[in-house]
Amino acid sequence: MAPGGPTARRRRRWLVTVAVAVAAVICLIAAFSAGSRAHAELTRKPTAAELSTAAALGVASRWQRWTAGQIFPARLSYTTELLTQETAQRAGIAPGYGCAAALDVPVAVTARRYGCRAALRASYVDQLGGVVYTVGVLAFPSPPAAGHFIGHYQASQSPVSGLRALALPGTGAAAFTDSARQAASAQQDGPYVVLTVAGYADGRAAAATDERRASLFDPATQLAAQIGMPLTEPVTVRCATPEWSC
Repeated sequence: MAPGGPTARRRRRWLVTVAVAVAAVICLIAAFSAGSRAHAELTRKPTAAELSTAAALGVASRWQRWTAGQIFPARLSYTTELLTQETAQRAGIAPGYGCAAALDVPVAVTARRYGCRAALRASYVDQLGGVVYTVGVLAFPSPPAAGHFIGHYQASQSPVSGLRALALPGTGAAAFTDSARQAASAQQDGPYVVLTVAGYADGRAAAATDERRASLFDPATQLAAQIGMPLTEPVTVRCATPEWSC
């Protein structure tokens, strides 16, 4: 029989049919396998490493999720140099959160280098109405980034530069401008750096102050600690709650 006869043609059609069927089965197996893997990935429980990463992101994003009033409480207690317990009242909160607007230019450049995401500020007036404290919370992507910033800050800044004073018209902090800054402090809390500047509520310039009483401004670090510590409290990831997608 000739090579191109009916039997040969039937054989070729049979071989093509078998090849197509095999290819279809292979595709089905691959699709099922991919679907199974995707389903397993979607339904599996998160690993310990993934939970840890999510918790760290939860802390680092707290500045976005909390209201300004949560970050800066209306009242903060402090201990004076005479060991008496007093209360500082919040005069107001800055409306913006740009890093450049809240910092002196050299500090803003350093903050931008290490990824500063936001700078939140509020001013407090001490119980006697004589001292103003501006507290600034700088948010960085991670604790190492915040650590790099504060290391540079502490090594290069003058005693009263860094955070810009927040003068709030119509409040006890109305006269507290940058020239009135008498003292400054800085501390790191996880991915955050809390800066403070303090001075007299009457706005007297640091250069015009003959007698420096640093102890008057010491409560600034106490206020900073009360603002910074809650921001770094551990986050618990609960997959069953609407807040988390696990």
